[in-house]
Amino acid sequence: MVEAVPTFRHRKIKSVLDLGCGVGRHCVYLAAKGFDVIGVDVSKSALEIAKQWVRKEGLKKIVFMQGTMTHIPLGNGHLDAVISVSVVHHAVKRDIKKTIAEINRILKKNGVFVANLASVKDPRYGEGKKVENNTFMILEAFEEKHFDELHHFFTEREVSEAFASFAKTEIELLEDKPHYWKITAIK
Repeated sequence: MVEAVPTFRHRKIKSVLDLGCGVGRHCVYLAAKGFDVIGVDVSKSALEIAKQWVRKEGLKKIVFMQGTMTHIPLGNGHLDAVISVSVVHHAVKRDIKKTIAEINRILKKNGVFVANLASVKDPRYGEGKKVENNTFMILEAFEEKHFDELHHFFTEREVSEAFASFAKTEIELLEDKPHYWKITAIK
């Protein structure tokens, strides 16, 4: 998000959706930088934690909504920007396609989408149970919890094809995590 703020300021972005906001880390950061932020997540408990954090920080420019990435509860052309950090690739290809269409739908003309997506260069590629081409159900360990999580690993070509409906797309591997694609797409 630190890298996205200068892009957002340069493009005069005011409203940002954090898709898959979890407990609100990026929402809090962006609201503190002066953006109007909407956080959407499927987890009711994560959203409750996020709301508590926002109250504690005294931030007023954040709204949280429960929803999924394939059915974002906002109108057409509603937002200047959407961010999604390590979220969109946790689905099968059909749902990823729906998600990108939803993001395109809710963005204003010239709106910006910033995300990262797992690459086929990720060391976890091929682990777990294969669900479809480049998609695996992988056993994850996070904060003493163990759970199966769906991961789609993108080739560069897949990323280009997925964002073909956008006017401009920049795709590069993250410098600090070269097994993730960094995507900046302009509607």
